[in-house]
Amino acid sequence: MALFRIITPSAALRSGSFVNAALDSECLFGEPFEAEQSENGFTFGRLASDGYRGWIPDHCLGELPAPNARVIAPMSNVTSQADIKSVGRFVLSLGALVTITSLHDDRAKIITSDGTGFLPHQHLLPLASPGAGDTLGGHVLGDVTRVDDWVAIAEKLVGSPYKWGGRCAWGLDCSALVQLALAAGGIDAPRNSGPQHQIGNGIGGLSQLQRGDLVFWHGHVGIMQDGKTLLHANAHHMAVASEPLDDAIARIAITNGPVTALRRPMADQA
Repeated sequence: MALFRIITPSAALRSGSFVNAALDSECLFGEPFEAEQSENGFTFGRLASDGYRGWIPDHCLGELPAPNARVIAPMSNVTSQADIKSVGRFVLSLGALVTITSLHDDRAKIITSDGTGFLPHQHLLPLASPGAGDTLGGHVLGDVTRVDDWVAIAEKLVGSPYKWGGRCAWGLDCSALVQLALAAGGIDAPRNSGPQHQIGNGIGGLSQLQRGDLVFWHGHVGIMQDGKTLLHANAHHMAVASEPLDDAIARIAITNGPVTALRRPMADQA
């Protein structure tokens, strides 16, 4: 089994080895992918970061060193030089994994598949477990490896388009919003809302909800901004949107039924 990394800003993870196969999820720059077989210009395997399996276009796979930092801004523009006026190369999404080699004032130099690029260092957070022997991410960015208020990360995505199977700031679904935001808070989460039902600890009732709690329905999940307001990527608004929880419960009950679980993520479960 060969280990590659995603070398494009994102990569569609599809159910079959053809372009029009259903989109099951998406992989992000720098994430490790365990390849098993190839056909028709696609490679089948497993995304090591969350265990999701599917087919990825071959051109999205290549060699990158072990990452030492994670993108925590909704989107971050990679430029060719440290000068912000230099040519833009591509844009990375929240959750992308990068390898920092040095810091140039407020810009971090990262390794790409065909050279280097530069990002604002305030868009990056060191990984808690960087590659073997690698501590540069922590040295250049500081020792903090997770954000205290991961809900604030999710709130920055308000208005991002809803996309079934999407996992990027330019299109994502409900469980991807939860997964990517929790990762910034140092909490590993499954890709789908079903397994996410097991995150953290259960909550006794709606009256006990607070910021950072998760509300589940069959096939859907949202994040509480406070005791009364829900943030979620949803097909009603076709975007990441904030709305009163009571309104969401009444509307979602028509298609998905009642609330199935209330959970409180724990920062030490990663």
